[in-house]
This record gives sequence, C-alpha cells and structure tokens, in this order.
Amino acid sequence: KQWYQRRVRGNYYKIIDRFEATVVGQYMGHTHQDHFALQFSEESDHHPTSFQFISPSVTTYSNLRPSIRVYTLDGNYKKSTYRPLKTETYLLDLNRANEKNETVWEMEYDSVSAYNLTWLTPETMYQLYHRFKDDRAFFYKTYFQYKFHLQPDRPCEDSCYNNNLCEMITGRSGDPSICQNLSLKEQEMYFEKNKMC
Repeated sequence: KQWYQRRVRGNYYKIIDRFEATVVGQYMGHTHQDHFALQFSEESDHHPTSFQFISPSVTTYSNLRPSIRVYTLDGNYKKSTYRPLKTETYLLDLNRANEKNETVWEMEYDSVSAYNLTWLTPETMYQLYHRFKDDRAFFYKTYFQYKFHLQPDRPCEDSCYNNNLCEMITGRSGDPSICQNLSLKEQEMYFEKNKMC
C-alpha cells in the first residue's frame, strides 16, 4: 500500500511541477486542521512551484470547532490570473448553537490581516514560511493558534515547532531530504501522533 501511495503522489507532484504556470491553487482538506504545504521544483534550482491550502473541517474532531474557509480569487475578468488573493476562515460557535439553537459563524482570521499577505503565490507562501522560521513568537501567535483553533493552553516545544515547519515544506510527504534537521523517523512519529484521520 505504501509503495502505491508514494508512486501516485510522485506522479501527482510531477504533474504540478510540469504545469506550475497553470495550477494556481490546490485546495485540500481531510486533516481537520488549518495549514499549508509547499511544493518545490524537481529542477536544480528547487524553487517553490505550488502550495496546498489544507482547510479545516466543518465536522467536529478532537475538540476542534467546525470551520469553513472562503477564498477570494483574482476574479472573473479578461486575462484574470484566478490566483488566490485572500482566505477567510470562520468557526462555528458550538456553545451558542447548542444553548440557543442558533448557527453563528465567527471569523477567526483572514490571510491579509493575520499574515500581511495580499497575494497568495508559492513565493509569498515561502516567504511566510521563512518568517515563521525566523520568528517563533509570530509562528505561535498566528499559525499554530489557527491550526488548532485558539487553544492557548496547547504547548509547542522544539519538536512541535520543527515538525510544523517541516510540514509546511513537505507537500512531498515521505521525502527524507526535505527536513534536514529531522530524521524521517522523527517526522513519521510526530505526524502519526498528531494526525487527525
């Protein structure tokens, strides 16, 4: 099974690599968490070619609030790029829904205000990754909190921090060459411990 998954993923990455000028966004789900993963060219320059928006889930899971994400794209006009410009993530107020039978979606954050990003491209997401890498407090205050929907009591020690950084640049999961400071075994143990599905 694992060899098959690696082969399918490998072919998928080659398609994204080949059509990097055409594929302007990848919209994923399934992990129940809010995060992103960059993909890089297989060419010698190893530049960022694409990234995956991995959206939180509308279903509850592991004490995570139901969430939805709205994307604003460079829209419907002649010669539009259709690139994502902004994301907005909303959380359902479960207490209010249960107590008052009211469905209220509250904005958790938007990418422009939270990260100061006005254009979501592989390059700007790679710059954001470097900002997280260079500023651990910014990482914790924004990305880590959004990923787990503002659970401030959840700690993030060195292993957590390094693995989250690794996760951001491993659109090509299972590749031990990507996170040089972590062994593949360490990565797999962290992802297995923290996986949602």
